[in-house]
Amino acid sequence: MRGTSSEPLLTLVAGIALANPDLTLAQIAMQLEAMYESTPRGGTRWSPSSIKSLLERARNLGGLDPEQM
Repeated sequence: MRGTSSEPLLTLVAGIALANPDLTLAQIAMQLEAMYESTPRGGTRWSPSSIKSLLERARNLGGLDPEQM
């Protein structure tokens, strides 16, 4: 998941998490599926572990404050 292709996903997932910090990883995954957002590998089913990974990357890049999640 390197390169610029994952940056929009990082922004999207971080934005969803920041907009509603009470959402679980599974709920964020369901929201992405409802938006017909493809996974980084082009799939249609999001797993909570994929959401967790994206949120961790966003935190590491400074896009999320650990206190917000």
